[in-house]
Amino acid sequence: MIDGYDLPPNAPGQYLPLREDQRLPKAYFPDKLPPRLDLSDEVIVEHGRAMWALGRLEGLGSEIDNPGAVFSSFVYKEAEQSSRVEGTAVTVSDIYRYDVDQLTFRESAENDYEADVGEARNYIHALDEAVSYLRTAGFNRSSLTVELIKQLHRKLLEQGRSDDEDPLPGQFRPGFAVIEEDIPRGFGTRVRFVPPKPDTVVGLMEDLQRFIQGGNSLPTLIDVAVAHYQFETVHPFKDGNGRVGRILVVLMLIAGGLLHYPLLSLSAYIERRRTEYTDLLLAVSEEGKWDEWLLFFLRGIREQAEEAFVRAKLLINTRQKYVTEYAEQPKSVRSLALSLFKDPYFTVREASERIDVVYQTANNAVDRLEADGVVTEITGNKQNRVFRAEEIMDLVERPAKGLPDAAELIDVEHAWNLPDRPL
Repeated sequence: MIDGYDLPPNAPGQYLPLREDQRLPKAYFPDKLPPRLDLSDEVIVEHGRAMWALGRLEGLGSEIDNPGAVFSSFVYKEAEQSSRVEGTAVTVSDIYRYDVDQLTFRESAENDYEADVGEARNYIHALDEAVSYLRTAGFNRSSLTVELIKQLHRKLLEQGRSDDEDPLPGQFRPGFAVIEEDIPRGFGTRVRFVPPKPDTVVGLMEDLQRFIQGGNSLPTLIDVAVAHYQFETVHPFKDGNGRVGRILVVLMLIAGGLLHYPLLSLSAYIERRRTEYTDLLLAVSEEGKWDEWLLFFLRGIREQAEEAFVRAKLLINTRQKYVTEYAEQPKSVRSLALSLFKDPYFTVREASERIDVVYQTANNAVDRLEADGVVTEITGNKQNRVFRAEEIMDLVERPAKGLPDAAELIDVEHAWNLPDRPL
């Protein structure tokens, strides 16, 4: 961190001295948006690659009449990855198992695991509600408002873990925020960055809203990268800024017409490169290194869009396989197999309600899928059994390194000689 108050002319803000708190000699105050950007050739090329990857992913998603019926696990995956950025070890399976009362919480003096899972579930609900709101509002950037951001924060922080006794859900911070970093060799921490004064937050967030809604002459993906930097720099809440900021990226992609369903998880990329991420945010503030930040952000969009494409394609292939394999089976078997993509954990009672059949018919369908290895019973009980969709959860939870390359994926229509039928 630069020790003085003077920053280079290309820095998109300035440090201002503080009189309110002698422990914090200065706070950062960002300029109004948009910044002055002169995109380099390298950024333009990387933008093209990211847009191509997003377009391919969006094209795959558009093949499905009801994406939520096939890709709902992607929202769970994003919740898992966002939680990991915050330092927890919640998994997609944990969240699903919690939903069917089959999660045995691991408690320690340092971490309340039940609260961590609650935090991940809050993320799912917040993202689902925001996407539903954008859908009813017609998927446009004018729907992204300060009030919506506050509602996201309220939903995220109403339950779950927080570093603050009262994180003030849905309210901007009334005091200063301090970003600290560890001192090498275990000598504690030091102040790395002090976001803007609390009495400037409202104005800065209103300026961010104007930018998000109106943008500028630059491409939408560049606007998303700039908006994410600005939000994290303003740091408007006491806690939960990272979670809100990552959701805002997804919502801007959807409102900007680049995605129609939250298939992309930038959190996984940030978690893998956390130090680089925070270093580049600070480098923009103090040195105006926009090119470096934009390249980092665009590469993240491209990498995560490529990974999401592979997972989505594998899920579609698996769903089409079930369509073929169970085409001649009773409707209950076929319906249950296809329902697993939306809810991969279930009881027989839930299965009967899900596919609208009597208990015995559902039980017979479950037995058939269990015999085929499609589902596995996870409790070992004779009653109140809980089943898990093995193939689906493998595709969702498999590490990115274990996924095939997109070019290796077979063309399922030719492989299974399927007729041209809607999913």
